[in-house]
Amino acid sequence: MLRRGLHALYTLCGYAAAAFLAAIAVVTLWQIVARQIGMAIETTEIAGFCLAASTFLALAHTFVNGGHVRISLVSQFAPPHLRRAVEIWCCALAAGVTGYAAWQMVLFTLQSHDFGDLSPGMVAMPLWIPQSGVAFGLVVLTVAIAEQATLVIRGQAPGYATNIDGTVD
Repeated sequence: MLRRGLHALYTLCGYAAAAFLAAIAVVTLWQIVARQIGMAIETTEIAGFCLAASTFLALAHTFVNGGHVRISLVSQFAPPHLRRAVEIWCCALAAGVTGYAAWQMVLFTLQSHDFGDLSPGMVAMPLWIPQSGVAFGLVVLTVAIAEQATLVIRGQAPGYATNIDGTVD
């Protein structure tokens, strides 16, 4: 039940990432059309914010579905019991590093909110808004890595071991 809910969260984040990519196309098209009719509209900053949100929100969905590049040179030649230990070590290290990054990004986002930081460009947007997408994406990625680590510890196949796209296999 919990696993199904987590995978729904990863999928939701994947859809949100796709929506932010679509938003980049929309604001870019808006800028092009505005130029053609003689208006100057600056959307570069908004597109950058959308790109950051899209990138970090997509991380967990991509990870649990085997879309990240994995280097398994050591583990592929190791015996099964050692391979499992290497996978657990890698998941623990990844969860630690990602968890630390998520923690720092959440603190940074809260600090930007408390100080009332605004973006430096033409669009004076509170910086905590685009930073929230990055922070949330890192938190969800940390949860995804921890969830996959529990599968490896239990002796089950992790989702990241199989690329659902199938083009890489």
